Amino acid sequence: MGKSKKRIFNKNVSTKGMVLKRDEVVLKILSDIKNNNLTSETKKYISLFGITMEELSEAGAEFEELSIAKNFIL
Repeated sequence: MGKSKKRIFNKNVSTKGMVLKRDEVVLKILSDIKNNNLTSETKKYISLFGITMEELSEAGAEFEELSIAKNFIL
């Protein structure tokens, strides 16, 4: 293998991606809703993981918080 390819492979190995777990994402969404900080990132997490109202309620969301999140989930 040439020097250039080896450098490219080593560069990609050292750059780590972000690891998200479903439980962490649900808690982040709940904290964003409670802080009234709904961003495009929050909406992306909801659609990426397919978060449902049931999951949010199991995580401890109150009725008011669920009614706010309803617009983003449906």
